[in-house]
Parts: sequence; C-alpha cells; structure tokens
Amino acid sequence: MIRESFDRGWTVQKEGASTPPVGPVTLPYDAMLFEQRDAKTKNGGNTGFFPGGEYRYTKTFTAPAEWADKTVVLEFEGVHHRSRVFVNGTLASYRPSGYALFHVTLDDLLEYGSENTVEVVSDNTDEPNSRWYTGSGIYRPVHLLVGDRTHVLPTGLRLATEGLVGTTATVSIATTIHNPEPTTRTLRIVATIAGPDGTTVATAADDLEFGPESDTTVRQQVSIPRADLWSPESPQLNVATVTVLDDDAVLDTVTDDFGVRTLSADPKNGLRINGVTVKMRGSAIHHDNGVIGAHTLDAAEDRRIRLLKAAGFNAVRSAHNPASRALLRACDRHGVLVMDELTDAWFRPKVKHDYSEHFEEWWERDLEALVANAYNHPSVVMYSIGNEISDTVTPRGVEMNRTLAKRVRELDPTRLSTNSINGFLNLIAPQDDAKIAAQQEKAKNSDENPNRNLIRVLNLIIGILDKMLDRIVRLPAVDKRTRDVFAEVDVAGYNYMVGRYKLDGRLHPHRVIVGSETRAALTAKIWPQVERHSHVIGDFAWTGWDYIGEAGIASKQYGTKKRSIYHPYPALLAAEPVIDITGFRQSQSYLNEIAWHLTKGPHLAVEPVNHSGETVVNTGWRATNSVPSWSWAGCEGREATVEVYADAARVELLLDGRVVGTAPGGRDDLYLTKFTLPYAPGSLTAVAYAADGTEIGRETLVTAGRDLELHVEPETSEIRADGADLLYVPILLTDAAGIVKPLADRSVTVTVDGPATLLGLGSAEAITTEAFASDTHRTFFGRAQAVLRAQHESGDVTVTVSAAGCEPVSVTIPAVEAVSTSDTLTRT
Repeated sequence: MIRESFDRGWTVQKEGASTPPVGPVTLPYDAMLFEQRDAKTKNGGNTGFFPGGEYRYTKTFTAPAEWADKTVVLEFEGVHHRSRVFVNGTLASYRPSGYALFHVTLDDLLEYGSENTVEVVSDNTDEPNSRWYTGSGIYRPVHLLVGDRTHVLPTGLRLATEGLVGTTATVSIATTIHNPEPTTRTLRIVATIAGPDGTTVATAADDLEFGPESDTTVRQQVSIPRADLWSPESPQLNVATVTVLDDDAVLDTVTDDFGVRTLSADPKNGLRINGVTVKMRGSAIHHDNGVIGAHTLDAAEDRRIRLLKAAGFNAVRSAHNPASRALLRACDRHGVLVMDELTDAWFRPKVKHDYSEHFEEWWERDLEALVANAYNHPSVVMYSIGNEISDTVTPRGVEMNRTLAKRVRELDPTRLSTNSINGFLNLIAPQDDAKIAAQQEKAKNSDENPNRNLIRVLNLIIGILDKMLDRIVRLPAVDKRTRDVFAEVDVAGYNYMVGRYKLDGRLHPHRVIVGSETRAALTAKIWPQVERHSHVIGDFAWTGWDYIGEAGIASKQYGTKKRSIYHPYPALLAAEPVIDITGFRQSQSYLNEIAWHLTKGPHLAVEPVNHSGETVVNTGWRATNSVPSWSWAGCEGREATVEVYADAARVELLLDGRVVGTAPGGRDDLYLTKFTLPYAPGSLTAVAYAADGTEIGRETLVTAGRDLELHVEPETSEIRADGADLLYVPILLTDAAGIVKPLADRSVTVTVDGPATLLGLGSAEAITTEAFASDTHRTFFGRAQAVLRAQHESGDVTVTVSAAGCEPVSVTIPAVEAVSTSDTLTRT
C-alpha cells in the first residue's frame, strides 16, 4: 500500500473552550503542552501540574474518485487517550489506550470524489490517569494507507532470524495478505532481501492460493550467506521487500528494515546476541521529550538515544508503556537494546483512572498492537508485560501473568518475556481481591487515590527503610510472593531487588534475572553484582533521562529536612540525576561510565557553593547536585565541596597549579573522592594517577570572567523542511571565552523568523512556576534550551535570543527542501 503522512492541515479545538480552534497545525500535536499549569489540577505532581482536557482534532481532505476501488486506511501511532475517530460524522473507532498503534478502515465511510472530514476526539479529562506526564491528543504521527483491495495488512510483514551458522543466516518472512474477493485466487509472492549497501543478498518466490474473503499468512524462508549482522556494536540493517502479483500486475508492495541477529538467554551465558554475551547498561525512560512535551518526532527520539549511548548506555526500557516507532527506529540505527513494556496497571489501579479501567477488556488487543509495532525492530529484545503489578500476589494475578506470558510468546516466539516486579511491594500488598475491589469502588466516588498505600510504601523506601531494603527483599516471604510469577516468564524482572541477585542464583539456578528498575544513584554500586553473576543480564536505572511529572521525586532541596515523595506545586520535573531534560550530562552520568569501565576519568564537579553550609534533604534518588563549574561569583571564601570521580589509585587537586589536596581514589565512595577548600577564583584541576604513579588523566575548570554574554549555537547546521524536523538550540550565559556562569541566571527570550516555529523553551530546573510553551524562560545554572520545529517551506531560519544585561544574539541556519514522505513501507 502507498503510505503517506497524514499530519498536515489539522485544527485543534478544546471542547468547551470559548477560544477559536488552533490551526492549521501539523501533527504530532501535544495539546497538554500548551495548557496552563494548575496547582489545583487533580493530576497533581503526576503530570507536573499540567491539566488534561478533551480535544477535537479535525481535518478535511478530498478522496479521489479512483479510491472507490481501493482500500483506504488511517494509521494512528498513538492518541492519548480514550480516542474516538469520526469519519463524516460516523463513529469509526474507539481506543482507550494512549499508546496503542491502531488502524481505521475508511472504505465504507468515504464520499469518493468529494471532500471528507475526519475528527479525532481525545478525552483526557479523567484525572488522574497516569503517574507521569502523558501529553494529550494526537501526540504521535498519523498516516494514510491506500492500496488495492487485495493487499498486505498494515502490519502484515514479519521478519525473523531463524538461525545463524557461521556467517550464514536463515531468515523467515511471514506476509499476511487480505483477499476480499468471493473466490480463491492464485497469486505470486516475491520476497527480496537487500544488504546494508543495497545489494540483493537473497530472494524467494512462490505461487500460492488464497481463500475467498480471508486473511492468509504466507511463510517463506531464505538463506543469506555472509550476512551483515545487527548488534549493539555494529547495528547493520537489511531491507526486505515483498511484492504481491496477479500474473504480471503488481497488487501490493511492502518494504521494511530489519536486523539479522539471534537472541538467547540462560543462567550460564546470560543474554547473548549472535552468540556473544551482552550485559545491558540500561536506562528506563518515560515517553516525554523534555521541553517539547510528548511530541513524538524522529529528531527528538534519535537525539535522545544518541546522547544516551554516548553516555555509555546500551539499552532502554520503555516505561511504562509501548514504545513509539520513532524510538525503536532510533534504537535500531544506534544499536541500543529495548525492553518494550505493556502497562503500569492490570486490575488494581495506582491512580484513580489509570489503565486498570480498561485492562480486562483491552489487554489482548493492546498486547497485539505492541508486538505488531515492535516485531521487525532488531533492537527489541524483551517484552515486559507489566510494571510493579501488585495483583501478582493473588491467584487471579498469577493466572493473568500466565495468560499474558503465554500470549506474548504466541505472538512473538523470537523474543524474551519478563514482568517487572517490585518484591517489597509484593511483600506488603494485600492478597484480598474483594477488599481491594471495595476500596476501588469507594474511590470512584471520591477524590481519594485508590492505592494511597503505595505512596506510603514509597515514602518508607525513600526514608527510614532505604538502607534496609536489600535485607528486606531477601526475606523468604518475598520469594514466596514472586516465584509463581517468575516461573512463567523467560527473564525475571527485579525492581529494587538487588539484594536477591546472589541468593536467587542459588535458590533458582535456572532463573535469568534482569534488574528491570534500580536507583540511578546506585548504579556504580550495583554494577559489580551484574558483572559478577552470569544469571543477571543487566541493570536499568530509574531513570537515565529526566522527565516531566512525578514532580520533585529526586529533588535534593536546600533549606529543609522535610522528606516528600512528590513535591507540591510548582514542582515540575522528577529531577533524576543522570541526564537532564535538555540532554545535559550530570555527575552521575560520568560516574556510571567509570563504573562500567568505559573510561577511567577523572570527572571534576563542584557542589553549588552558593548553597554551602545550608541544610539539604538527603534522598535515595539523587546523590549530588554538583555541576562542572568553578565560577561562583560572590561566594569567595565560602567552603566549596569538590568531587573527583576516577578509577584511580590516587587523585590530586590543584588550584592555579598549587596542590590543595591529595587522597586515594574512591576515598569517600565508589570512584569518588571529595575535597573541601575555600572558594577562590582561578583554575581548578583534578589529576588521576595509577598505582605506579602514571598519570591517567586530568580535567580543569576555569573561573569565568566578569563579562556576560549569550552563547547560542544550534546543534545542527540545517533543518529539513518536512514539518517534523527539529533544531535544538542550547542557550548559555557565559563570559567572552564561552565559560558558563551558573549564578548569572535570568530570563531569556527567543524569537524565530523564517520557516520554523518555537516548539518548546525551557531548562532543567525541577521546581519552577514556568512551563515550556512561552517564548521566555529562566535559565538554570546558566543553561536553557530552545527547540524549533520545521515548517514545510525551505529558506533561512533566524533565531534571536535576548536577555537583560546581554547583547542579543542571532543565528541563521537554512531550512532545506525535504524529500517526499510517500512510500510503500509497512512502517517508517
């Protein structure tokens, strides 16, 4: 089928609003991003105090008369949520999931040769329905598929590597074809495999009969000698093309990328890709893209995966929902493994209106959609059927786990299954389903969180029980309440259960374990256990990239000792410690690289000297607020805490060439040595030495000068005029030499001239009254980020940034003509 973008020319109207519709807009369009944050929203800190709403997306288009003999399908990659699709006023589809891929056949609803109207109503008014920022409306792309009535189904091409002997790969090609005719037809199916360089490496052709008015799956197999394999180190992609012919007439053609790779896991060898053991250095990630909200665009997902991989990660977990195609494409290209997750809730809710309201009716269709979306992506190695599902302590939950695990294997026997279980939660979760049901019913008629005990549990974990957690999860009762679940999946997903790794290697010698969720602040301490135990295949930090919502959960605040799992308004971000929402690497990120043996360091950072001596809340989610700066104007003489991260026998600290401290490497924590000294401007240098006295490396921070400038340098030199490409523009407050001044924070204003728009402007500050849809935002430690979205015309785009006390800065980059988006792909 011919597949084209259907993203242009929509209007968006908030139901009940007195304002006119917004538009025309190009999808994706996250309506939540443009709402005013509200301290009183029932979403609360779950969404960073962004409210939901009901939104009507409308598009009018002409259906050519020749389409009357064709099949016309709309493809939605994700609409949040409870979406209804109307075609010329007729309800054509309903989908409660905000993440499921779904298709709407328009054949009997269109007026051919005339204008037609598609309306999509997304109802996100049922607050709260998520524990994180979801976005609202059509936040993922939409496509229009047009083809012969006899055609390959939209997700009907499935590719898998069946075997690998030496460098010769056996690949299976399963193609599901719809024959609408009332009679049996004989058709020719031709499959071609092209290598990464475009050269044909294998073909297959078969003449087969297709029954009347039915869907038939054709299974072909080809052998590829000297196959180019996909792996994290060498993510080579092949291309499969299948053509359906009736005599010489081409009825349909589908094409898709895929990777030739094998996958296995066992306790002795761990996770193996192409027979090579791989330990997953994983990051859990939510689906928002920072200052642009939930807008799901290739440029955003590619950038995030590139930066995560550059920071040492080789795996991501899509928490806690099915991954977008854009994310999976990026992981395919960059060699990053994926754990693709179904849901955060089964029968028991975590917030009042979450997926538990729809799970029983929709789980199977949504699981089928997840697998259909992921199947041809070599990066996807594992499906998670749930996250911290307390239902699993009951017979009903155990049976549901068995059903889900069985169904996901039926849908895709080529990948591993897991369930991400929190042993502490299962330990205290009630086993009385009737009591839970009564609580849920009561909560429906109040504003009460039906699972408020979960919040109390997490408060305990963060607070007084934090240091006891490893001992608690080793209790026999935890094993009793998890073993039936883990017996049904290929890999046992351990959330915050590091304390059981060694023990369960002995108790369950056939079990393969993945650390499906662990504290990001503890990665360096956890990793030696992952390395030591062959049955533990990896670790997924919560999280490797900060996100909107769960507001303030990891914030390390000054001036208070009060602990809180979520902070009140105006908390906005979670404040996770590895990479912030703008993509800037924090101290934890550099420590991780050292712990993973990817570098020896040193990395040099300083706790904010302007807060020296202040009370600070200790939290298990974040170890430090340090930043790589020695520019603390006005703090002269105040005590500075300097952190040196290095895999070294000895570290030395110098100020203006004079030694001010020397100590063993890792004196204060794993790979961490701290020094304290009075702050004085100058050049601060950390030097790391091996045991034999050889210098391993050094890093220097220089104090910024008195002058203040705006430094504006886009990350790329051009933007494609396709309506979807993005230009990331870091905005820094610096001196003339480009040294960032962290205490010079002020509001910056961004204007855009030319064929692009400002999609988002923000900073990494976790607690702020600001949002991201304004043209003005305050910097945080001297940094902010603007993100521009291309329009559909080529030309010069000029970005101008201004701030009080600084000369305005303008930069111009070209918006270049984009190639056509029309294709015959089953996915793009």
